[in-house]
Amino acid sequence: MATKRILVVDDDVEALRLIGLMLERQGYQILAAANGQQAIQKAIETQPSLIVLDLMMPDIDGYEVATRLRGHPATDAIPILMFTAKSGVNDRIAGFQAGADDFMTKPVRPKELASRIESLLASSSSASEDLEAGHVVGFLPTKGGLGTTMLALNSAIELRRMYSDYSAVLVELQQGGGTMGLQLGVEESDGLLALMQQPLSYITQETLRDHLVTHDSGLDLLLSSAHPSGTGVSLDRQRVRTILRYLSDARDYVLLDLPRDLGEPYRETLNLCETILMTVEPNRIGIDLAQRTIDALDRLGIDSQSVRIVLIHRAPALGSMSRSMIEQTLHREMVAGIPPALDVAQQSVQNGRSIVEMQPHGLVTQQIRRVVQSIVAG
Repeated sequence: MATKRILVVDDDVEALRLIGLMLERQGYQILAAANGQQAIQKAIETQPSLIVLDLMMPDIDGYEVATRLRGHPATDAIPILMFTAKSGVNDRIAGFQAGADDFMTKPVRPKELASRIESLLASSSSASEDLEAGHVVGFLPTKGGLGTTMLALNSAIELRRMYSDYSAVLVELQQGGGTMGLQLGVEESDGLLALMQQPLSYITQETLRDHLVTHDSGLDLLLSSAHPSGTGVSLDRQRVRTILRYLSDARDYVLLDLPRDLGEPYRETLNLCETILMTVEPNRIGIDLAQRTIDALDRLGIDSQSVRIVLIHRAPALGSMSRSMIEQTLHREMVAGIPPALDVAQQSVQNGRSIVEMQPHGLVTQQIRRVVQSIVAG
């Protein structure tokens, strides 16, 4: 097995030497950088297995170095262990938001340092493997307010009701502004963003279970915060991938409620999806937005052939396009058409129950079952 290379970044020469010696004794190959600019350049050129980064440096502090490393495609997935003399919660959150995967407070203890590094390298290796166990399905809207979250939630619950032998988890993969917890009357609904505040080494099968909510149907949910997007911790690419890896290992189906956002980490997440169910409004503007989204997926190297169309009829409209016309225009299969359901949707929110539970034989539920059958058929 090749020797793991670790880049140690610290402007304190003595600290650099001591940390390097500690890690060399553990069998790692050490690279050194005495400032932020040098660290960024070396990381890009040498592609280390892990970066040990001091927070306080004279030219560029550790926050900025981590941010730049996460913004470069050659270094965006390298684990970062940040050293700091500070122990405040806000400092740690700021570090995680900048891209750090774990924190250690100086002075450094050799055994703890070795343990943290081993854990980060193991997590990184696991997250870099392809998802093999469960089927990953993404629900992707072409516009906001279309009802994609409603569709994802009801489809996931109905999947468990129709196929009780299959285990499933629904992830509300949102930066904030989550509504699933509110719809189901769940008080603690910030499990996803709570995980974003933790070191990467904290995320395991066991700790992940502590952040899941289980619905009466047996469906597990990993919910986002209801606080507005942008007011809390951002989603981190490495943590999201690690979470999906663990969930996929333990479930038959991992369903993702996605935003209309093709930036990171959503771009990589879409690449992991075997099926992308794209919600489309059946009118001229809706079809145009759907085509633009498919074109964008192609440009980004995401397999748009995995896209299937689910029409959302928000209200009866004379201008709605026919199924055949939509399929011919988008060159994609339409798996279902959700009829207008404003009244039942409002009752669902009011009662904290899903539509498929409230109206198991209704028109909406019939179409949602077609969505579920499409998911299981693969």
